[in-house]
Amino acid sequence: MATFFKRVIGFFTALLTVIFGFFGYDDGICAEKAENFKVTTYIRGDAIMYWGGEVYAEDFDIVTDVIIFECATFNNKGEVEYDEAKMEYVLDKVRNAIGDRDVHLTLNFIGPWGVTDSDVWEDQMEAQSNEHNKAFESGILEDNIIAVLEKYDFDGVHFDYEYPISNNAWKYYNKFLVSLDEKLGDEYTLGVAGNAWNVKFTNAAIEAIDTFELMSYDFLDDEGRHATYEGTIDQINQLALKGFPMDKVNVGLAFYSRPTDLSGYWYGYNGCYEGIDESGWYHCEETGKDFWFNSPEIVAQKTEYCIKNGYGGVMIWHYNCDLPSTHEDSLLRAIGETVDSYYAE
Repeated sequence: MATFFKRVIGFFTALLTVIFGFFGYDDGICAEKAENFKVTTYIRGDAIMYWGGEVYAEDFDIVTDVIIFECATFNNKGEVEYDEAKMEYVLDKVRNAIGDRDVHLTLNFIGPWGVTDSDVWEDQMEAQSNEHNKAFESGILEDNIIAVLEKYDFDGVHFDYEYPISNNAWKYYNKFLVSLDEKLGDEYTLGVAGNAWNVKFTNAAIEAIDTFELMSYDFLDDEGRHATYEGTIDQINQLALKGFPMDKVNVGLAFYSRPTDLSGYWYGYNGCYEGIDESGWYHCEETGKDFWFNSPEIVAQKTEYCIKNGYGGVMIWHYNCDLPSTHEDSLLRAIGETVDSYYAE
């Protein structure tokens, strides 16, 4: 019942925000600032293990939560799979940088891919869901996940499940999340990631979930600009209109860009920032493609919106695309300065 009322409140809050925005009040309804505002970042295991990615200690004066990505999977039998050497190497680098700071550390699990000859995206996602459903029904996946959390002293578990589309797939997913949460108890947190257009969580699943990472990127506006401020606010409102509690939502910030044709290129900000013009555009001579990047100012603007409107925090995809926060052009630095300016008030 409590979750139901939260969803109703979230709906009307979002509705008022949309109305205020229509009349030019960009800050919406000025909800209470979220307590313990989170700055969550994904850290890619492959970037650390294979690409020479660095982890900087100073960044964890800003980052509050870390999601370790690309270090663990599960198969359709509910068995967890990971490379011990990779897991230990990545965790050693991250924990050395964190030091004695109180940073929440969770492990992301990626599930099995589907088996299909179809070129249709929906068919591919349904095939993937069929494999996930088997894992969720295995009866052992929950315990296998908890065993890894215990072994490596994680604070919680995270899922990036793209995409349960059918109602049947959502039924299995929701049931699993509730079951896992019951076994996690108060000792571990449960987080998920997803898109605003594809949210079909039950009330029970929403109650089980501690944080929702809103993947507000990989979209373009009419000018080909990637993950704009306006588009992000639109996605935030779409999610809230579905009743997801604001204080559980971390709004995704793109530390990378896609080209104007959304082809298969993902350029990190740190590799392009010196060539970005005053309007946010970067032209790649090698591919002939144009990319629009979120600047420190845009990232700060999104962060400010989340603070002023009561969202749980912001989420970075992904850490290894940024400069060290000590650099004046760092996107993470822009987040930190924005948070500090509001919580110093």
